Amino acid sequence: MNTPETNNYKNVTLEENDTASADSPHVREVEDISFQSLSIETNVEFLKISTDENIEKHLSECIAWIKEGNSAGNPITLEVYGTLVVWTPARMALVTSPRNFRNAECAVLEFTKTAFEMTAIEHLLAAAWEHYEDDLPCGFSFHKSDTSTAATLSNRYVRAMSLSGKISRLSPRIHLPPEHPPTLAGQLGERLRERSRLVDREEFADEQIDTIIRLYETTGQRVSEYTIAHREYILIWIIVLLLGAEILLLLTDLLSSVGN
Repeated sequence: MNTPETNNYKNVTLEENDTASADSPHVREVEDISFQSLSIETNVEFLKISTDENIEKHLSECIAWIKEGNSAGNPITLEVYGTLVVWTPARMALVTSPRNFRNAECAVLEFTKTAFEMTAIEHLLAAAWEHYEDDLPCGFSFHKSDTSTAATLSNRYVRAMSLSGKISRLSPRIHLPPEHPPTLAGQLGERLRERSRLVDREEFADEQIDTIIRLYETTGQRVSEYTIAHREYILIWIIVLLLGAEILLLLTDLLSSVGN
């Protein structure tokens, strides 16, 4: 969950000027980048154009390239301080001047990693909701016939708490305060988060996981109460049996005394 460095990503393929530097007058390259988000690995194609030309010249090219990748939904398109970003979960493009390229690239990569981690959390939440309705009765009462499900409920509670921790660790990267004075990287990150509604998605996910955790906390309490009551029931019967045995011994001694 730490802020990634650019060289932490896997760059697989290059197109055009693959031996050129980003500081050269004009560089166009495509990289395959792999992001590891929780247990999900996502590959993205990244078109990078480093040039001092007017970015408007490359807008149609970037959009056409994005569409060639059959990217779902409408791309996020930003133009900030002479920098163009076209972003989708499958393909993204960056056009900016060589002097701003590294900062802009890091901002786009950092946002992409955060967005993918948020998406992975949402997928895990969807899986957690599948069991919610089935587990609701256990939050009200727990019976002997349910003891086989106690371990399953415990595992689901652990997964819910783990998911809550992941959201908490991701939250600071989503709720970043605006930079003063504003920078290109800061503006790119802020506007990408705004356009992708990362803040709203994080808040929705946090509310949902709280609801799920409350259910399993209540379920855990019912299981604990049942376990304690069951142990007390066994202990009471042990005491009754011991008292009964003691009474029998006393009666035996009494009868022996009377017989003598």
